[in-house]
Amino acid sequence: MSYLRNKRGQAMVEFTIIIPFFIFMLYGFSYMGMFFHDYLTLNEMTRNIARQASVGISLDKIKENYNNQTFLTNVYIVTFDPERDVKDSEDSSGEKNVTVTLTAARNVTKDSFWEVLPASISSSLTMRKEE
Repeated sequence: MSYLRNKRGQAMVEFTIIIPFFIFMLYGFSYMGMFFHDYLTLNEMTRNIARQASVGISLDKIKENYNNQTFLTNVYIVTFDPERDVKDSEDSSGEKNVTVTLTAARNVTKDSFWEVLPASISSSLTMRKEE
């Protein structure tokens, strides 16, 4: 009986040592999920802008829709400028294409924990223009 009583104290000490690491890992996994969500949001935004530009919606209307797009975290910020980010081109077969390239820059102060993340994330998509 005294043998079991000693084990109970050992389990409490082990739990006390392990719980901070467990909480740190849980915190890290949740933030990595949020950053992945931001990356997927940037990809979806690129796809939607390319689709709208390929069907002939005006760039002013597209800018109005996506100018204030935000992410789940505030670590990255995207500024959409149609003149810079949307390019019309023509391939060798004569088909007209539209290419959208969006870049989200890291929006944190110097000497921040978030500096371990990439300085920017980007997404690019080329779509055939419908006429």
